[in-house]
Order: sequence, then C-alpha cells, then structure tokens
Amino acid sequence: MLSRASNLFGDLGQFKAYLREIDSFDKLYIIQQGGRGVKRKQIIDQLEQAIAKDAKSVYTTNQKIWNELGIENGADLYEKCSTKKLSKSEQFQEFRNVVVITKKHRYAIQENQ
Repeated sequence: MLSRASNLFGDLGQFKAYLREIDSFDKLYIIQQGGRGVKRKQIIDQLEQAIAKDAKSVYTTNQKIWNELGIENGADLYEKCSTKKLSKSEQFQEFRNVVVITKKHRYAIQENQ
C-alpha cells in the first residue's frame, strides 16, 4: 500500500509555496481522504523523504518556522529527515500534525415513499 502514497510528494513546489505563506505549522494542513489504503504514517514518511531530498531549499523557504522547531539550517533539516526524527521524535509533533486523514463517508440516497 505504500505505493499509493509514493507519488504524493514528487514535487515540493506546492508545499514550499504554502510554507512561504505561514508563520507556524499549525496553519498548514495536508488533507488525505481516508479509505484509500493510505495511512497517515505513510504520508508523513513520504513527506519526510521528499524534504530530505531538498532540505536546503525547503529550509530556506521559511527559516523561521523551522527554527521554532529547533532546526537551525538545511543540513540540520536533512539530518532530522534522514534519521527519521522528523517523523518519530516528540519534538516534531507539531510538524506531523499537518497531516490529516479524513474519515471515509458513504452516502446513501433514500427515496421518498
């Protein structure tokens, strides 16, 4: 099922565009509809891997919000991603909270009798 999440962050252009506009991670949400076999952890892992590939650029897009998480530069962001600290350490829970999975809804149409 990981393959379903593998293409979510091929290009971080949109992610970086949102980073430019916010002043904290509590103003950013990545929303995935539930019920498609993709788990929240998979999305976080994929985002972390994508950030690691472009850590310097992602960091410089909005240094302030990364600094507030204790990340001091692009190399530090890369290290946090490559060691899975961004996805696992309690220190970065605010970052992980940007990923939200909605509940799968099934709608039933009832006929008037």
